Amino acid sequence: MENETVKSRTLTQSSGGSPYGSINGTNDVRTTDNSKKGLSLWLASIFIVAEMAGSGVLALPRAVADAGWGGIALVIFCGGISLYSGICLGHCWSMVEERYEGFKEKSRYPYPCIAEKAYGMKMRYFVSFCIDINLFGVAVVFLLLSSQLVGSLAASWGISFCYWILIFAAVLCPLMWLGTPEDFWPAAVIALATTVTACVILIVLIGEEAVTAENVKYPPPSVKSFFLSYGTMLFAFGGAASFPTFQNDMRDRTLFPKAATFGFLALLALYMPVAILGYYVYGENLGANVLDSLPFSIAKSVISVMLAVHVFFAFLLVINAPVQDLEEFFKLPKNFGWKRISLRTSIMLAAVFVALSVPRFGKVLNLVGGSATTLTSIIFPCLFYFKLCSQQDPTWPVRSISLLEKMCLVIFIGCGVIGGCISTFSAVTDIVQPDTFKPPCYVNITEASKF
Repeated sequence: MENETVKSRTLTQSSGGSPYGSINGTNDVRTTDNSKKGLSLWLASIFIVAEMAGSGVLALPRAVADAGWGGIALVIFCGGISLYSGICLGHCWSMVEERYEGFKEKSRYPYPCIAEKAYGMKMRYFVSFCIDINLFGVAVVFLLLSSQLVGSLAASWGISFCYWILIFAAVLCPLMWLGTPEDFWPAAVIALATTVTACVILIVLIGEEAVTAENVKYPPPSVKSFFLSYGTMLFAFGGAASFPTFQNDMRDRTLFPKAATFGFLALLALYMPVAILGYYVYGENLGANVLDSLPFSIAKSVISVMLAVHVFFAFLLVINAPVQDLEEFFKLPKNFGWKRISLRTSIMLAAVFVALSVPRFGKVLNLVGGSATTLTSIIFPCLFYFKLCSQQDPTWPVRSISLLEKMCLVIFIGCGVIGGCISTFSAVTDIVQPDTFKPPCYVNITEASKF
């Protein structure tokens, strides 16, 4: 971070050691040797993009429509504030590592550790709960979206959308039993490749529609629609809850801010053309899923399949952090065994129940984006960074932040609190609104399966 200074009273730079030199007279044993097992800078960036892209590409055009043309600036703002918060979170973990010897090795629960060192044990438990709720909600969105994408394509097969939820859950469940992101890094590569390809095709299809677009209306946004779009946009960029896990799996964890920057720039490159073109071509007629506004074609089917593959694999990346946290809470063995299988299968069953109960990915997305995602991706990172930088100890390197950066932190926290509260309220009222309410799959499977 530009304004951050790290000043050590007696530290000297040691070859192959910590970027802060020797702390307390003991060399940081963590090495940047490329032969060490772990994620590289570029692979970590891929994980970030793979986790967050997918649902955001499909939902952002509607979010821009809900916010009007000012929604384009709002997308950039939400992306910028999320990136800044993610970098703050990366610096928080670096501070924990440099201050406490026991955290220089890989940790299975880095985000709660940051919370504990900043505000104590109670905050640690609260953050763990928020992370679990956030990522669980994201996983439900991904499960719903993959089922909807495939269900719309396979409607002629006579298999209801609700049944596709069960089919995907049955396939994903055994894959959930793997350990950490290192164990399934190919999933991130596959997810990113399919998303980039799908976005390119989607941009071409919407561009072709622009030629024949007529009488497109762009009505001014209402307060409710604006804050619903705010929740969607935060969700699209809200992957910070998994960032400490990715950072912990890197060979050189100090490179995480660069990985986050590259990841967010790639996200904006994917998001912005689709969001702007989609709103320009369809205006107020955009659906919650931009694909619903496109006429049927082979290319549209290809996009649906590719994005379904993306969110299928992204589900594994997202759900990994909360299951590791719960395993730590219940003190389960770290090795593969029946206890891990039982816990992770139970989590999958819970995700299936929520998906069957609220069978609309856009409504779940708005609710999660305005509540838990705002906390874990905006408010907590800024709070913890501010607190950890203000802590002092004679044996620690001195960290300071400028007055300008302090003002930015306060503004971002305020935007998160106010916007998150209004967005959450808007999302809840939208879910229960009579004219848009859809019954759960287990109440009326026919009505629930209508898109």
